[in-house]
Amino acid sequence: MSPNRLSLSSVVLAGGHSRRMGTDKAWLPHPETGQPMLRRQLSLLASCGGEAPVVSARTGQELPALPPDTKRIDDDGTTGPLGGIVSALAGTTCDHLLVIAVDLPKLSESEIQHLSGKLESPERGFYAHSPGGPQPLVSIMPRSLLPELQAALADGQLSLRRLFAGPLQRQMSPVAFPDNEPFQNWNEPGSSEG
Repeated sequence: MSPNRLSLSSVVLAGGHSRRMGTDKAWLPHPETGQPMLRRQLSLLASCGGEAPVVSARTGQELPALPPDTKRIDDDGTTGPLGGIVSALAGTTCDHLLVIAVDLPKLSESEIQHLSGKLESPERGFYAHSPGGPQPLVSIMPRSLLPELQAALADGQLSLRRLFAGPLQRQMSPVAFPDNEPFQNWNEPGSSEG
C-alpha cells in the first residue's frame, strides 16, 4: 500500500453505542451492496492491501460474521474511538495503523489510497481534512504514537481532534480532501437514506 514499503495494519472502529441511531451501525445495510456496514468496511480495507484488518468492538457486542483472518479486539465501550485505536496499535508490529469508522458508507478506496500515498516515515501519520473540518476517524497513525495515546487515554483526553490539533500535531498532519461526502457518517435514523 505504501510506496516506501512501510508496513500497515488496519482497524474498523465498530464499538460505538449507536444511541442516536437506535441500532448497531455494524449491522446497517450498505446502500449499494446491502451487506452489513462492518462487512463492507472490511472488504474496503481488504481491497487496499496490508495486513488483515482488526475490528474494535464493545465487550459482548454481537457482530456480523467476520472473515476468518480478521481479529476482534474488545473494550468496555467507555473510551470512544481512542480506546479501540490504542488496543489496535498495541496489538500490531506494523509501522502504521489505518483507522476507519464503521459508519462511513461513502468512504472509498480512493480516499484511503490518497492518505496512504503520503506515508514516507514510520514516525509520521496523516488524517483526512474535508471542508467540514478534521476527519480523525479516517487516519493513518504511526505505531510510535502508542505511548502518547496510552497516556492521553489514562488522562481521559479522548478527543482525537484535540490531540491532533494539540500535542500530536508534529506527528499527525492533515491531508486536504475537496468534498465532505466520503466522510459523512450515519448518526441518526434517516441519515442512512438518500
